[in-house]
Amino acid sequence: MEFRDNICTVLSEYKCLIHLDRLSITFKLWSGSTFQDIRNPDFIPQEQTFGSIILIHDFSPGLGAYYHTYRVFYKGLLVGKLHAATKLKKNELQFDFSKEVFYAIHPEFWYEIYMSLVTSLGVIYNNIRYMEIAIDTNKDLVGKFGTLYQNTVCNKLRMGDRYKLKANTIVHVMKNGSSFVIEGTENEIAIYNKTRHAENFIQEYFLNNGLANGDVNRIESRLSWNYIRYLRNKKALDINVETLLDHGKLASIFKISTINKITFKDTSLSTFDQNRNKHYQDISIIDDLNIDTAEIGNLNQEMRTSHYCSQSVDENIMRQNYYMFLETGNKQYFRNFKSSSSVAGYNRNQRLNFVNKHNTRYNGNRTREIHERMEFALGSISGNISGKMSRLFQSMIKELKSAIWNLF
Repeated sequence: MEFRDNICTVLSEYKCLIHLDRLSITFKLWSGSTFQDIRNPDFIPQEQTFGSIILIHDFSPGLGAYYHTYRVFYKGLLVGKLHAATKLKKNELQFDFSKEVFYAIHPEFWYEIYMSLVTSLGVIYNNIRYMEIAIDTNKDLVGKFGTLYQNTVCNKLRMGDRYKLKANTIVHVMKNGSSFVIEGTENEIAIYNKTRHAENFIQEYFLNNGLANGDVNRIESRLSWNYIRYLRNKKALDINVETLLDHGKLASIFKISTINKITFKDTSLSTFDQNRNKHYQDISIIDDLNIDTAEIGNLNQEMRTSHYCSQSVDENIMRQNYYMFLETGNKQYFRNFKSSSSVAGYNRNQRLNFVNKHNTRYNGNRTREIHERMEFALGSISGNISGKMSRLFQSMIKELKSAIWNLF
């Protein structure tokens, strides 16, 4: 085992180590994949070899979303489990790394396994389904958090009211205060004494990385795919498998995912801004740990436009406004359509292509009025609307007359 280059000494007192603790990745199968996703268990070989990867069919009950599970061996070592034959027929695979992978041989060993899976099985990376990022330190994180939480307003068993957590933060006190779990919909934080629960390979890991003397406390962030997707969609962070190789970027993800849940506001220390709004001093249990972060980087604009940005939302609004205009003839919907297309950054040619595409896809009753509104839309965007406006106006007058006659 090697010493890690991300252990830092702070004020000659605290050391910390940041690393992955769990990781689950999904892959896409395609026509050129070497691995064949067989559903019928009678036709699955007990052992399959793909280069340096060996798959052993596991007959024990697996995940509910998949029919089959394989134990995965890399160079003779058990490195995880592969789940195949999804019940949703998505043509996907899921690979769960064994925990030992992140504590053995060398820091990038897990990535070596990942690359071997991609090349040997002929699969394509899809997404990070789940991961846990851990910080191990010789600082008493459990005691520090417990002291702050004992004097926090939202704690019904509190001893004081000095501190405040973010509104609606739910803290579960476990084992009489020996650990804490901070609840979240898509991400969860756990704080506990890792020495008491560490397997032998983790104890050896601490020994080889300067954390053998005394108790080691851990704070870990447990991130689901929905939260990772939020970081990509809303914050435009370019998070993928390669991002996890950089300890600085890993630390950035950790801080982003935990800062709102472990930051206390000290109500005894406050200041006022220029608008006389009160601000309290922030206190976090990891403030005095030297955790070096790095810029993650943004998703490139081309990728965001086609898949990850809110462009699809803009197009959905444009489509709804345009079809409402065709159905009702109300020009306000058409003005809304043009406004939303401007927000989405569409130029004239893109608007024309959009209208032509949706004219073709229109599934309603194609009456003469509908055709005239389609022509009006094309003419308005292209600038040739003189004759079309007249026809649309006449059509609207006829509809108004018909509505009036129906009243009598």
